[in-house]
Amino acid sequence: MRPSLILVAIATAALAQAQNLLMAGVAHVEITPGESMPMYGYFNRDCGPSNGTHDPLFAKALVLQAGDSRMAIVTMDLGSIVSDRLRREVNEKLHIPVLLLSASHTHSAPSFLPYGSNPTQGPQAQAYQAEIERKVLDAIEEASRAMFPARLGVARGSLQLGYNRLLLRENGRARALFDNLERVPYGPVDPEFVLLRVDDATSGKSRALLVHYAVHAVVLGPTSCKYSADYPGVMQSGLEKQLEGTQVMFVQGGAGDINPLFQARSGNEAADFAVMQKMGELLAAEVLRANRAVKPIEASTSSIQSKAEVLTFADRWDKTKTIDIGITTVLINGMIAIAAVPGEAMHKLQRTWKEQADVPVPLFYGYTYSSGGTWAGYIPDLRTAAYGGYGADVTTNIEVGAGEAIMLHHLTNLYGLQGMWHGKPGKP
Repeated sequence: MRPSLILVAIATAALAQAQNLLMAGVAHVEITPGESMPMYGYFNRDCGPSNGTHDPLFAKALVLQAGDSRMAIVTMDLGSIVSDRLRREVNEKLHIPVLLLSASHTHSAPSFLPYGSNPTQGPQAQAYQAEIERKVLDAIEEASRAMFPARLGVARGSLQLGYNRLLLRENGRARALFDNLERVPYGPVDPEFVLLRVDDATSGKSRALLVHYAVHAVVLGPTSCKYSADYPGVMQSGLEKQLEGTQVMFVQGGAGDINPLFQARSGNEAADFAVMQKMGELLAAEVLRANRAVKPIEASTSSIQSKAEVLTFADRWDKTKTIDIGITTVLINGMIAIAAVPGEAMHKLQRTWKEQADVPVPLFYGYTYSSGGTWAGYIPDLRTAAYGGYGADVTTNIEVGAGEAIMLHHLTNLYGLQGMWHGKPGKP
């Protein structure tokens, strides 16, 4: 860390501790590859590697500090992300021990992480990951240099822009319906979106708006080979034009079994990008409406508490193998609880957290790498795993019951952060 940054960090920490303030800082950086790369997500993509850029990809950082506790949330226009090196560097160089790297899961980003039958990275993929790590580290550092007294606010809205793609068939088993051009709202889904807004406590101006929603970012299909942030990018850029000075960030939820109702599958670029634009604009309009009703989170004291752990699960199909999954539970001001899961969790696991986490604002961060381990891939709930289908018993490797076990650990951690576990029995 540069000497100037050390002095700023020390001064910021002293101010936060002296005045019991929550401090925040924001920054962003473009991460669009400068060259053509294989595309993420679709095994049947028929247009080959990337052939251009429709809209840029970004990484956006929010740094929060309460007293001497610090954390960083980074949202990224990527399909997935794993980076233990970045986690270590942010801790060692910037003294931020909690880092949540949250991918939007757009399928119009480059493929650069090892997966499937491709267990190693080639030189191009390695270079791109190193570029991302450098840029994100710089963005977090930039956010840390420009901290301001912050106030948090929350609002909720509901809009069903997704459907549950796992449909029960005549034989009593589920199979995926990937294309739903008739926009039939098959259920169940979780249509709620939650806004977490960060305002400058001095000026009252909005500085960051985190939009939490659970729908696969796959409006663009396998006929598109241009880099794009998909509908979350449309939503973010549109809102940033209307909310001047506000960094809009998208956090993907438990979208493992939820596809978008708007699907661009014609192969006509202009028509397909128009469909993507429409879905992003619909979500942006509802977010803008809900943003007018944001209510401040009043807390008697500012605090950031967290518990990180790495859980080991058996491989569902090969019992000689194991899968290490890093999770992080965060409690902000005693009222906002984040459950970070590094993979494609089904929406019922998100509902479990929202129903059982005993806080005013429970947030489920799917597709979020935080504390070591690997990318979990699909994480089905028990019922979904039993009925099968894509992500339920096909293309998932984690043992049956892992989803519920992960949520049990998050809930146990949350109650621990709340001081609920005592060393001896209470009064009868």
